[in-house]
Amino acid sequence: MSTLKSKFIGTIIGSALGDAIGKCVEEITAKEVYDFYGGPIEGFVDPHPLSPAYGSAPQEVSDETKITVILLESMVNKKAIDPYDFYNRLLAWRQDEKNHRYPDPALLTALDLLSSGVSLEDAGFVSASVEGILRCIAVGMFHFYEPMIASEGARLVSIMTHRSPEVYDASAMLAVFISYLIKGDHDLRNFSQRLELLETLGLFAKYKKHKTYMDKVKELLEYKATLEEAIHSIGNSTYVFEAFPLSLFIFLSHMDHPMSAFWSAVNSYGEFGGDTDAIGYLVGAYIGAYWGESVFPIYLIENLENSGYYISLADKLYRIVEEHIKGG
Repeated sequence: MSTLKSKFIGTIIGSALGDAIGKCVEEITAKEVYDFYGGPIEGFVDPHPLSPAYGSAPQEVSDETKITVILLESMVNKKAIDPYDFYNRLLAWRQDEKNHRYPDPALLTALDLLSSGVSLEDAGFVSASVEGILRCIAVGMFHFYEPMIASEGARLVSIMTHRSPEVYDASAMLAVFISYLIKGDHDLRNFSQRLELLETLGLFAKYKKHKTYMDKVKELLEYKATLEEAIHSIGNSTYVFEAFPLSLFIFLSHMDHPMSAFWSAVNSYGEFGGDTDAIGYLVGAYIGAYWGESVFPIYLIENLENSGYYISLADKLYRIVEEHIKGG
């Protein structure tokens, strides 16, 4: 099994790779992908002309990764999860529009409301977008040894901008999943332990209906469903309880071939298109958290925008967490 440091680096590198590659076919149908690329994408490619990422360089990440990096920078600087510092950094990013890369509209609206002194509750603003939980992989890393604390920290950094029952539960479940993958307590080559881990994730859902999504993933795994069948059953849109459970299914379906999971994730567009960069981001993070950075081909890491900086951030966070554990 990979070292802890390798898993920290792998989590960040994997998520960024999934975002960078998946963005190129976001919201593009399978027919459009095959007509334009000749088949599934298998590396850095120019974004499809109909993708929101059109005009971006192949190796560039979207703002989905940038928000996670902002949280990581705050955590490294404060050596803690400091919501106030994270919020101020988000506001600074919001004002730097020239460097935005098709950001989540819900995030922009939430920051504009908050900065004007209007609470999200008073504004009646609700968002159940998967973009609201992606940053929580950093919380799962920081508190990997205490999944319960990870769940609460994840809720804190997510609902500040994406307030909904869905984000409340999914943020916690994502951070917990990352923490368990890094801990390595489960041998996920064992099918029964995959189901056991999904059952555990369901315990972190406050709302009963959200636990049923974990049951659906278990059913699809037991049925040995194809990716197309899973997309048809769960969905692959930006709605958090489509993208998140689909990412779990994809990852847990390929435990013998982790890069097969990665390529399935970034090609999870289905018949009508989907949120392939978010799904790629999530599956990439899972692969890195469980297997470590070495699972990813070196040519992908070397060509990824700012990969050296991501590795440096992950290394710094690892050292901080190591100090916390030693300090008790």
